[in-house]
Amino acid sequence: MFYRKAHLLLIGCFWFITMGVSAQDQKVADSLARIYQQNILTDTAKLELLRNLSFNETRDLKKGVEYAEELIRLSEQTGNNIYLRRGYYLKGTKKRLQGHLEEALDAYLKSAKVARKSHHLKAEAEAYSAIADSYNVANNPTTAKYYYNKAIITLRQSKPESQEDSINLASVLNNAGDAFLRSKNYDSALLYSMEAKSIFDKVNYLSGKGYSLGNIGMVYASVGKNDLAEKSMNEAIRILEGAQDYYPICVYLISMADVYMSKGDNQSALNYTLRSLHLAEQYGLKEQVAGASLKLSELYEKTGNVSEAFKYYKNHIAYRDSISNIMTERKMADLRYNFGMSQKQTEVNLLSQQKRNQRNLLISLGVILGLTIIILGILLKNNQNKQKAYKILNLQKQETEEQKAKAEGALNELQVTQKQLIQSAKMASLGELTAGIAHEIQNPLNFVNNFSEVSVELLGELIEGTVNKLTASDKARADEIINDLADNLKKIGHHGKRADSIVKGMLQHSRVSAGKKELTDINALSDEYLRLCYHGLRAKDNTLTISIETSFDNNIEKLLIVPQDLGRVLLNIYNNAFYSVHQKTKLNIKGYEPKVSLTTKGIVKDGELKAVQIRIRDNGMGISDKILNKIYQPFFTTKPAGQGTGLGLSLSYDIIINEHEGQLNIETKEGEFAEFIIELPNKK
Repeated sequence: MFYRKAHLLLIGCFWFITMGVSAQDQKVADSLARIYQQNILTDTAKLELLRNLSFNETRDLKKGVEYAEELIRLSEQTGNNIYLRRGYYLKGTKKRLQGHLEEALDAYLKSAKVARKSHHLKAEAEAYSAIADSYNVANNPTTAKYYYNKAIITLRQSKPESQEDSINLASVLNNAGDAFLRSKNYDSALLYSMEAKSIFDKVNYLSGKGYSLGNIGMVYASVGKNDLAEKSMNEAIRILEGAQDYYPICVYLISMADVYMSKGDNQSALNYTLRSLHLAEQYGLKEQVAGASLKLSELYEKTGNVSEAFKYYKNHIAYRDSISNIMTERKMADLRYNFGMSQKQTEVNLLSQQKRNQRNLLISLGVILGLTIIILGILLKNNQNKQKAYKILNLQKQETEEQKAKAEGALNELQVTQKQLIQSAKMASLGELTAGIAHEIQNPLNFVNNFSEVSVELLGELIEGTVNKLTASDKARADEIINDLADNLKKIGHHGKRADSIVKGMLQHSRVSAGKKELTDINALSDEYLRLCYHGLRAKDNTLTISIETSFDNNIEKLLIVPQDLGRVLLNIYNNAFYSVHQKTKLNIKGYEPKVSLTTKGIVKDGELKAVQIRIRDNGMGISDKILNKIYQPFFTTKPAGQGTGLGLSLSYDIIINEHEGQLNIETKEGEFAEFIIELPNKK
């Protein structure tokens, strides 16, 4: 129960501090608004002014959002990515304070995208952390953990240079620990909270140390380590008392009461709860008063003191209701006001209606006579209009049939697009899963590899120091055992390194690419990697002979791409093509000649290059319809164990679709051919 009240403690404290500072600067926001209205600033000065206006506007959050949106609009016009990123981040913050979490998440994601394109790692991590906090608030710890991990990885890549950078990293680690604790993943929760505390200790940031100790204490309490929980939370309470931060102190005191209740020491639990109640009442923390009162009611009921239990339960109800009474009263006042205005308006309407009835009575006789004449005219023209209506109906029928044909075409396009969207969603979720799995198994895998190497060295020392001194018969037996152990350790090392390469492939698959886009000759790049791949295979097997055909469109312009990442895609597809024709060669089909072809083609519209196609075709085994929809899934492979990780096409799909906003399609017939078609847009 205590954890449900405290799970957003650190995030809530950070929000409170931010809102407090902004409230003090509201006068600054008003002054800046007057300057902005004069419209006398240059573009850069105007962007900086809008940033300050949005940041300092706390009284009118809607206005703060408007300033942020204006900052986004002007930044896009001037091509200023620094202020564009800040604009999206400020919009997300204001929307989150308004309680519009979906809109806040959309803005934060756009801020992260701009930061990623600008290679601003710290800003990218800041956006990921805000996204994770939002999911934590929305009670979605699974997604929150994913974005906390992205923020942590990005912050580590940026290598903290200042004390502020270290505090930011530790804060994200602590919040990630909170998310793991909520999902009952206690080992990870303790690991993250411990690392956060270590950083807070180094930079001597006492409040952060208090929060991390509180998290650690709650982890220990959750797994039944009451002594460690008590020690950590008492230390957290001592630190936060020095900082006069009483909200978390009240929470930790209730947590301590739960610890003592689990021990059966109801008196100590009662003392901690009373202390929490007195602090909450002293500093006006209504939510904590309600929580402490409920805990006291529970404790007194256990000890048989029914009157005190009832007294504190009534206190809990009163404070719980008072938390929502302000909004309730405001809504009721609005309803009463609207009802009163409605009654007065009804009376006015009745008087007006009486006067209108008297006037309408005189008019109605004339109206009836006029209507009679009009109806006669309508009947006379009705026959003529009926003929015209038939003609219009025929025209509408023709138009309907044309629209139906267009709608069927649009439906077909929509179905194709829907399949692509479903595949994109699958790949996104699999990317998240891959990152999580790789992160969890990397550390134990490192231990396997390290200890296997150390064990081999120790065996060598054993042979030199001990075995050589044994008798001949004993030495022969010892050598036999040691050789067996050495062979086993080599096998462990070999398979550990193979698993390590799989993990690295998984991490590479889920990473956010930091590659820089460059103008690149697609023909040269495609040809270079084709020759590189073929000669690499020939170096392994000089009996391999495959016919290679190339056809390049020499009118293609250079494209803005990440050449290393596209090269990785090409290598994966070339390797698959060569493997397929080699497997078909083994079938000894009469007259069969293995062949791989590479073709490039520019897609031109209105005299402008819109995109470039790269086609890689082989006359190998082809792909079965049964597995065609699985080939982009991570770890799916048709190769024998040890010859493929199943990550190549999955990684290629991510690079083409997500990183380059292109298309990756396949045409194939089982037993005859397979052709991969890469389409890259021309974006400059």
